[in-house]
Amino acid sequence: MFKKKPTIKTLASVRSSDRRKIADQIIRDYNISIPSPPVAAQAESENDPAASANTAAPSLASIRTALLPENTQSGRFTTTAGPELASVHGTVYVGSHPGEIERILWFKVEQGPGADGRIYPTVYTLWHNPRLVPLLHTFGPVMDKLQHGADLMTPGLANGPPFPSAAVKGALVAVASLEKPTVPSFVGICEIDVAGLGQVHGAKGHAVKGVQWEGDELWAWSHDGRPGQRSPDYIEGWAEDISGVEEGVGGLTLEGGKEQSASPEEEEEGGVSLETEAPEEGLQEEVIEPTTKEIDTGFHNAFLYAVYQLKRDNPSAPHYGLSLPVQPSYLVSNLITPYLPIYSPQHAQFYQIKKTSWKNVKKFIKHLDKEKLVKSKDRSGGETIIMDVDFDDARVTNFEPYKLPRKDKSASDSAQNAQGQVGGHGKDPSLGQSFTVKNLYRPGGKLTPTLFPPFSNADPKNYYSSSEVSKRLNDYLASQDPPIVSPSNPRIISLNPFISNTILSPGDVARLRQGTITRDALLRRLLEDPTLCAPFHAILKPNQTLEDVKLKAGPVPKVTMTIERRTRAKVVTRVFGLEVFGIPPVLLAEELQKKCAGSTSVTQATGMERGVMEVLVQGDHRRVVEAALVSRGVKTQWVDIVDKTKSKKTS
Repeated sequence: MFKKKPTIKTLASVRSSDRRKIADQIIRDYNISIPSPPVAAQAESENDPAASANTAAPSLASIRTALLPENTQSGRFTTTAGPELASVHGTVYVGSHPGEIERILWFKVEQGPGADGRIYPTVYTLWHNPRLVPLLHTFGPVMDKLQHGADLMTPGLANGPPFPSAAVKGALVAVASLEKPTVPSFVGICEIDVAGLGQVHGAKGHAVKGVQWEGDELWAWSHDGRPGQRSPDYIEGWAEDISGVEEGVGGLTLEGGKEQSASPEEEEEGGVSLETEAPEEGLQEEVIEPTTKEIDTGFHNAFLYAVYQLKRDNPSAPHYGLSLPVQPSYLVSNLITPYLPIYSPQHAQFYQIKKTSWKNVKKFIKHLDKEKLVKSKDRSGGETIIMDVDFDDARVTNFEPYKLPRKDKSASDSAQNAQGQVGGHGKDPSLGQSFTVKNLYRPGGKLTPTLFPPFSNADPKNYYSSSEVSKRLNDYLASQDPPIVSPSNPRIISLNPFISNTILSPGDVARLRQGTITRDALLRRLLEDPTLCAPFHAILKPNQTLEDVKLKAGPVPKVTMTIERRTRAKVVTRVFGLEVFGIPPVLLAEELQKKCAGSTSVTQATGMERGVMEVLVQGDHRRVVEAALVSRGVKTQWVDIVDKTKSKKTS
């Protein structure tokens, strides 16, 4: 639904009373049970009615806050959906969970396709609220296509039958890949009774229609231009719904080692499916299952290895680059999983938190606390987080690294992305990017059909580069009879009625009296007068053509860098106009803070439209900023430097 970027109007804070009403509606719609107070508390409440309210309120309040944080904001959105670009209107609910930035957590479609009165959760909500909806599974290659806008076809369903009993026609479900069976990455609506399926092999048709997924424009949205948050590798709360999934992951093979293509009928429906054949017995090498003690040791050593590696890679950074507090999901995905001795898919099914003696992440964190490696804290709702890490512990200082498993390219990319998130907001997607900037011109009606053929404004053929405009002009000049090009000097053009009345204006008195104009001056007039040739631009990524993007009116925007003096001795560098080049201002500010050894800030750019952010760096760091922009594909000619520190000359 959100393959195209929605237009979101100004957000406004949701009043506490409204937030409770919306949360209560979600609780009803998704059949969320409210825990009953303990028996002792019930007995006490019989004698003290006030105690009853105080006892029950925290449980309901904590559930409301988990669903809709106290800082929730709402705003209207508009977008288009489907091949017919049907208009879609609704409301988004934006908030942030502890330790994270604001994201779109819920949305409601109120007009257009999908308007059914439901409040839909995004993947960000599902990552923090396990078992909110039934969880289905699919194969890794299928998930890749789902995250590009395809629907889930029936043959693409995995780990069943049987399927969750609540996955009936019209029900909202989440979908995870077998590679990350505890992490929902796709939200959709069942178009068939999935729970009632007897088999999926040979079946056809849509199973789940997508409404939101990791990688779409809702997932990518943020206030300050930061990229979307990548999914964790493991979420403990969803693990209870995936009995048997991990064991099946290692044994799944695709016939011929390739993904089977969907039938022509299925491709016309716009979905994607994948069928698998059962692996032949006896082809896999038998792996001896490690003991519980060996798995415990693997997890313990993995944490030591992660802390050791942080100290080694970030010796001068605060907390050695680790962002505190550490959430349980982050601990498992970034500080444990990359350092486990997993050398094959068969090993992966053994080294899981539920196969340790602790059984869950909370008890594992308590173990680390007991070992005095970390300081932990219990939060409301039963979550335990790490508040501090003892980097100077002898077991960390004297740790001897062991050989880590060799990862394939995709796993290596994932690990690099995870490492980029340690202590930061993720790897900057703009680093190393390249693009081509095209300046184009659309001729006005006054120039057609004399200079240009009469194409419509929507026709790509109606947009010309400056060299193409020059060629059109030269062809016109050469075709005139009697000739208007001077035989002694081809640069001199004699005026004719078309040039005098259409290209020149009544204010060009001198040229009109003279009766001639240079060829270069005539071309400049065409390109500089927007009533003759309106300027447009496009920024093309590799392998993109003009047909792949929407042209934007006006000349190519530039990054503006202003060096100014705030006080007599205080100089700052302000940078804005980054978003058009795909540069997240927050991530650029983090890099400049390190390279310039000074403080930085990111705020709304003064005098610019909402959403255009400004990076401010203490000091004159124009050369450092220029180098950072060049590393992100922004050439120096696309940067305007305004130096306001130079004193004005007095006459």
